[in-house]
Amino acid sequence: MVRLTEVFRQAAQSRIITTAHRINQGLIPDLSSPGIATDFYFVQAEDPEIAVQRIVELVKIRIPKRFGFDPIRDIQVLCPMNRGGVGARSLNIALQAALNPAGEQKVERFGWIFAPGDKVMQIQNDYEQGGLQRRHRIR
Repeated sequence: MVRLTEVFRQAAQSRIITTAHRINQGLIPDLSSPGIATDFYFVQAEDPEIAVQRIVELVKIRIPKRFGFDPIRDIQVLCPMNRGGVGARSLNIALQAALNPAGEQKVERFGWIFAPGDKVMQIQNDYEQGGLQRRHRIR
């Protein structure tokens, strides 16, 4: 098993970093509201449908309004799984519908609809087929 221990992109006192370290140590992280601008916020949701609605609202409205970010260019949602109510597949569908709905120009591949402006991450190579094969839309 490989364990990443060095911080490269955030300051060592970043709430993202301190929260991740607490989780890795088996400790409950501080999920309280910081009361000031920070890089980590905890948003509770009672079920997957509410969680997806809150994530879409955060990405589309709240984060851009508070920090001046463009929801497509500047924000990326990370999640630990592909399947399930709040997995990458479900979130991609909801975020695409809210931020970049497929219009007349679209392509359907791999069971997904891709539209101009969608972010795509290549996650697996198939060298027998000449290289890039599996791609996942990301938000």
